[in-house]
Amino acid sequence: MNSSLVAHKTLTDLGPGAQIATFGFRACAFGQTRCCCLLNLFKDFFGAEIGGPVLGRFIRLAECLGNNGLRRIDLTVPNAITFTHDEASLLSALSSMQHGAFAQARAHMTWLLARSPQSDEMNIISDLANFFSAQDMIVQSPEYESMPAQRETDKRPALALVQNV
Repeated sequence: MNSSLVAHKTLTDLGPGAQIATFGFRACAFGQTRCCCLLNLFKDFFGAEIGGPVLGRFIRLAECLGNNGLRRIDLTVPNAITFTHDEASLLSALSSMQHGAFAQARAHMTWLLARSPQSDEMNIISDLANFFSAQDMIVQSPEYESMPAQRETDKRPALALVQNV
C-alpha cells in the first residue's frame, strides 16, 4: 500500500462536501480546468452564479500550493476515492475554517505550504469554506467527527476531535 494514502478511510466515508472539494482541487492541480464538465459540476452543486467563482478559488488554491509552497503536495488522481495525507490536511483546513477554528486552518496551511501562509492564501480557504457553508454542506475530514457547523445562536462546540484509540 502507498504510505502517502490515508488507510481505512475513503472520500465516500467523508461525504459529498469532501468529495466535491477533493475532486475540484485535484482537477485544478492536474490542469483539467478547461473541461466544461468541471464547471458544470460546480454550477450544479453551488448554483449557476456561484459555480464559476468556486472553481476560480480552487484554481487559485492549486496555484498557491503548487507554485508558492515549499514542498510537493501528494495527490491521487481526480476520480479516486482514496486520498493522501496532504489531501486530508486540505480537507481539515477547510473544515476547520468552516467551524471557526482559524488557528487549526492556519496550521494545516502551514504544513501544506511548508511556511506560514499569507493572508490571501488564508482568504482562499475562507472563501471556499463559506461557499460550502452557504450550501449547508460540511467539508468533513478524517480529523473530526461528523457534526453540524456551529450557528451563532448555538453555543455548543461545533466539532469534537476524534482521538486515536
